[in-house]
Amino acid sequence: MAVDGRSPTRDTERIGPATGADARSIATRVRSREITARRVVEDHLALIAEQNPRLNAIVTVAAAGAREEADALDHRLDRGGPAGPLAGVPFTVKDLIATAGVRTTAASPALAANVPVVDAPAVAAMRAAGAILIGKTNTPEFGTSGLTDNEMFGPTVNPLGSPDSPRSPGGSSGGEAASIASGMSVLGLGTDFGGSVRWPAHCTGLCSIRPTVGRVSADGQYPGVLVGDHVWANPTTVHGTLQTVGPMARTLGDLVLALRVISEPHIAWTDPATVDVDALTITWAAGEGTVPVADEIVDVVRESARRLGARPYRGSALAEGNDLFGRLRSTQTHTDIDALGSVDRFGAVIRDLLSAAGRAGQREVEELWAQRTALVHRLLAEMGDVLVLPVASIGAPPLGLERFGVDDRLLTWQEALASCRTISVTGFPSVVVPVGRASDGMPIGVQIVARPFHDHVALAVAARL
Repeated sequence: MAVDGRSPTRDTERIGPATGADARSIATRVRSREITARRVVEDHLALIAEQNPRLNAIVTVAAAGAREEADALDHRLDRGGPAGPLAGVPFTVKDLIATAGVRTTAASPALAANVPVVDAPAVAAMRAAGAILIGKTNTPEFGTSGLTDNEMFGPTVNPLGSPDSPRSPGGSSGGEAASIASGMSVLGLGTDFGGSVRWPAHCTGLCSIRPTVGRVSADGQYPGVLVGDHVWANPTTVHGTLQTVGPMARTLGDLVLALRVISEPHIAWTDPATVDVDALTITWAAGEGTVPVADEIVDVVRESARRLGARPYRGSALAEGNDLFGRLRSTQTHTDIDALGSVDRFGAVIRDLLSAAGRAGQREVEELWAQRTALVHRLLAEMGDVLVLPVASIGAPPLGLERFGVDDRLLTWQEALASCRTISVTGFPSVVVPVGRASDGMPIGVQIVARPFHDHVALAVAARL
């Protein structure tokens, strides 16, 4: 689902036959021995060498390890050994997620030399399926911004923007989005707290999913609870409870494949192709209700809703989610970050975050979580089977801009992501697919939200669009 005129296939085919292809076709060709995994890796490494200096999307290129894994896979296949569903497919991973033997910095000076010993479960699942880790991608320090920039590596550039008017790929999985959209990787793993795989997909014309909380293991993300060689998600923090690992891809078919690979084995999987979309009750909203959305984005969402036969959302719960997300987030003391080093080892953004850390009492925190429970049940009663709404108030912003005008209001990036943050607080699954284009030529995605553990339903509606 590359944006017209900027297809990774057309842009990168001079590099080699493997670049720009989707994961399914690469894996099929590798399994049939039509092409070697080593050739696939070399083609993508060549594209990284050409494109990454401009985009600054990949901060650690895992060239030696990728070649070694590719050679081992080719040797096994040549001897008639087994091959997984992602055999030979190059993938990248957001630099917040632990990768064994490959530097994982979270874009923080405190972790500049950190090389994990154990993969995050989602990374391990990708590797077990035959995918080959080719690099780690840029993110704000500890993923704390919706714009991908940091003191260690600098900003990432959206590959769809013109050189004379560079755009941001969003964040905090902006490096991941830029890597995939440019063709440097085929699939990727990002993380999503307040929109961090959905907003970058919207900005770069990709498909992504924030899975139902619990479908994909949240372990292996920094910051977390360090126990021996492992990084465990902290169940007592808002971040540890709500942030998910989510896949990103250029096609919806690849997104489905990646989600199935990384889903927890004890969670039932339903093929989206079995869903009768026409039997679903679908509602749509022009936004979450408190923050304005650009007219051309609303127009695209409205047209998507019309194609689906959706009725307008008439409930009240949606308008409360963004404020509740912000209040819950403000209670965080960030002890998981604080445990990683002294304050002077962090960048300025994190130092400011720690100095303003929440000091809420236990009663206040429990009351907020009670409000969250009530909001979840109200939204379930109001939304039908599926809710369609914008991803953000704006499209991909100019690089370096931090305030965004919509109607008569100047929005922060947090406000621009209100529709994402509202869904984050519920833990519901949300798929983003590109469905239109703004007047400036940049892509527009739509957010498709389903009921908990009905990720397959959201994916089925995405396929209809």
